[in-house]
Amino acid sequence: MSYILIETDRLLLREMSLSDMEALSSILQDENVMYAYNGAFSDEETLVWMQKQLQRYKDHGFGLWGMFLKGTGEMIGQCGITMQEYRGGQVPEIGYLLAHKYWHKGYATEAATACREYGFNVLRFEALYSIIRDTNIASQNVALRNGMTLTDTFVKHYRGVDMPHMVFCVRKDDAKTKVMILEPNKNTKEAEMRPNPDTIFPVRGCETVTYVKPTVKSPNIIVGDFTYFSDTDFERHVLHHYDFNGDRLVIGKFCQIASGVTFIMNGANHQMNAASTYPFYIMEGWTETPPAAEDLPMKGDTVVGNDVWIGQNATILPGVHIGDGAIIGLGSIVGHDVEPYTIVAGNPAKVIRKRFDDELIDLLKKLRWWDRSVEEIQQLIPLLTDSDLTRVKKSIIRILEQNG
Repeated sequence: MSYILIETDRLLLREMSLSDMEALSSILQDENVMYAYNGAFSDEETLVWMQKQLQRYKDHGFGLWGMFLKGTGEMIGQCGITMQEYRGGQVPEIGYLLAHKYWHKGYATEAATACREYGFNVLRFEALYSIIRDTNIASQNVALRNGMTLTDTFVKHYRGVDMPHMVFCVRKDDAKTKVMILEPNKNTKEAEMRPNPDTIFPVRGCETVTYVKPTVKSPNIIVGDFTYFSDTDFERHVLHHYDFNGDRLVIGKFCQIASGVTFIMNGANHQMNAASTYPFYIMEGWTETPPAAEDLPMKGDTVVGNDVWIGQNATILPGVHIGDGAIIGLGSIVGHDVEPYTIVAGNPAKVIRKRFDDELIDLLKKLRWWDRSVEEIQQLIPLLTDSDLTRVKKSIIRILEQNG
């Protein structure tokens, strides 16, 4: 058996051999795993793939290595560094493929990070790349978690198909390297533990909770720092959001958005003051011109404040404004504005109660803790998690007095 090249907390990475063909075939012949390659591999393609890796080991001393679980020795994927054609030259690329049943457990990120360190510290590369098909969101997120940034796009012709690809890169001088064979000192540990709003997956080992801000691509969706979504691909949950309407979804900081939450935007609104609501003007072949803006029930921007908790499967309708600190109950349909620090639930959503008395609500609105620095918020956590609200009031009053 080939010797171990890289060891992480849960994984061993080593050169593959022909004895690993059965495990490799189960991965490369899975449609789920190979969707970004335009379909599962045949037996012949799998053998060619293996032979290519064996040749890379011989020519370069590296390639795609097998990824094995420490506890069981099971091969669950492959990850490594290969030389890839790019813009007329060759660049070292970190690549990874994982058996479907091991997705969303952090293994790809763990292995890719280890390969980054190996590439910089052992192979002495000055820059490392990941070249990923534009539809492969999961692999793009791994690249981002590996400290890479999007630097280019191009089209690759592969298996008879033109495939747009995205180029991610991290340079040695810019990388926040973590030497794996040495224990980081205390200062390094503290720096790594500092909250980072640009992290995609803020919960270690969990790839189903995401900070929303670094994932958003639409210029008409604005999200504050540390707001999280208990799912991936937040923009898929913003429906009927068409550029020609110009409406925006604005969400504040530190919001907690459960899985299944949907934001319905103004593009869902049809003309209501005519004999038919059918939108002929957007369908090809019909001659109707778009109705005047005043004939469409446009509700304006949808705005969610800071520290808002939106329960699972809730739906927020166009133009709704939700105040700071509000709570939206599970499955609610919210069609009207919600006051700050108010709990609403139901279909349609109705006020259940205020979260606090008017004095504490007024103090929290003045404190605006979410606008403070990370260091200040760290110090405020005992206050923000204190259930003795009388003590909380006194503490906020003292803070506000100190701040003038």
